Amino acid sequence: MLRNKEIIQITGLSFLTILFFCLSFPPADLGYFAWFALVPWFILIIRGKKHVLLSSYLVGLLFFFTELSWLRHVTYAAWLLLSLYCALYFLCFAFCIRRAVLKLKLPIVFVAPCVWIALEYIRSYLFSGFPWFFAGHTQYRCLPVIQICDITGVSGVSFIIIMVNAYIAWLIAHCFLKEKGNEKNDEIALWVGRKHEFIYLSYILPPLFVIGALWYGVHWLKGYKPYDGPVVCLVQGNIPQDVKAAPSEEEEVDTLRKYYDLSVRVKGEPVDIVVWPETMVPGILNINPDLTGRKIDYLSQLTVVQLAQELNANLLLGGISLVLSEDDQRYFNSVYFYGINGKLLDRYDKIHLVPFGEFTPLKKYFPFLAKLVPYSVGLSPGKAPTLFHLKTLQNQTFRFGASICYEDTVSALLRNLKKQGVDFIFNVTNDGWFHDSAELEQHLAIMVFRAVENRTGMARAANTGISAFVSPDGNIYSKLTDSEGRQKEISGVLLNRIKLVKSDNTYYTLYGDWFPLVCLTVTGGMVLSSFFKRLYT
Repeated sequence: MLRNKEIIQITGLSFLTILFFCLSFPPADLGYFAWFALVPWFILIIRGKKHVLLSSYLVGLLFFFTELSWLRHVTYAAWLLLSLYCALYFLCFAFCIRRAVLKLKLPIVFVAPCVWIALEYIRSYLFSGFPWFFAGHTQYRCLPVIQICDITGVSGVSFIIIMVNAYIAWLIAHCFLKEKGNEKNDEIALWVGRKHEFIYLSYILPPLFVIGALWYGVHWLKGYKPYDGPVVCLVQGNIPQDVKAAPSEEEEVDTLRKYYDLSVRVKGEPVDIVVWPETMVPGILNINPDLTGRKIDYLSQLTVVQLAQELNANLLLGGISLVLSEDDQRYFNSVYFYGINGKLLDRYDKIHLVPFGEFTPLKKYFPFLAKLVPYSVGLSPGKAPTLFHLKTLQNQTFRFGASICYEDTVSALLRNLKKQGVDFIFNVTNDGWFHDSAELEQHLAIMVFRAVENRTGMARAANTGISAFVSPDGNIYSKLTDSEGRQKEISGVLLNRIKLVKSDNTYYTLYGDWFPLVCLTVTGGMVLSSFFKRLYT
């Protein structure tokens, strides 16, 4: 049984980690807390108190339950279940580093970052992936720190943060946790390094990693010389999600009219392309409206042509597309690209769909699961990214790609776009599901890393916010705000130029997640070795 003193210690240290780590992420944006937020929890793991795995799980559960509170706007069940699932990674982390340190006598300063990155990588792909709340995301505003992402991806930043946390915890343990010859303190001796030969490297390498990352970032930023790309108009209509989810015919017309009226505000301006957010065109644009017989399809197609010709601008519009066959009809979450003459030039269909948001996994075997999907029909995934070609008013030609909704959190998708030769990337999204919650800031923060990883300019059009421009160095240089400084649940247009940089494909663009794969391999090797050592000793 735990004594009262132990309960107080565990509760206090756990609370500090949860508090500091939550404050590290948007909207609090106290990113510097991340450099020591996990120290109290690491000390708990080092001290090896009873129920350390349970306490680690509870730390993860309360952290994710707090940070995912915006999911309650959609479903309380998903909020709870996703929190319960993600907390397992905290438990696995504690389990893995205890085995590596105590069984293999490896230093926590090296073990902790490898295990953490391996688990972040698994979480980003398992069950369709949830690449949110990576430790590195806390640094999206610290430009010198995040420049290494063009080599390692965001995992490199996470690695250094976790290494620093482990380093601080190790120093505290080394100075204040003394062994006295009993079994428990012999265990502490392993943690602090008194029984392995890596103690000197444990002192030296973490500061060198931090200095190296900062040197690279400062050096790259000194040589950074962006140039202006096309003029882009991002339109943010702030259509409430309850209207979007089940609109009447009148509400569909009102949505179309509002986005049209906002767009024509830039009439007379030299705009190269106007961008509407995800699914903001209420009608279907890719088939003859006679086949559907819906008034909104006629009206949407006429409005789009009129808008392109009136503004003398290209259009990139989020909407639903429909593909008909003899025995089937398939719907896609798409973006349509129109030329200045109002002609439909190309389309991209979203590849990475959100489970239970846009499609129903295992619907064939469990039909009742379809009731969990907010759309009246399930959506189909697209097959391949689209490379769009934009001709500007100055007769320049640019190549660009598009991502829809959470696709900008999937690094592999945007990396593939960059490999195809895009000059910049748009993200169109409707985060109206989450009202004015922290999700909007968190989503934008993640997009910053896609810009740095691939050294490509990005722009986002968001229905309820936050619409913004991000330069190849990760700087958010323009956001849509109202007269009171608000960025969420407002309407308006944001006009600016995409910033570009002349560079070849980055190391990360070419070789992808090589760094987390190395960490995953090392972690797997450590865990397996710890079990084999137990069997053969």
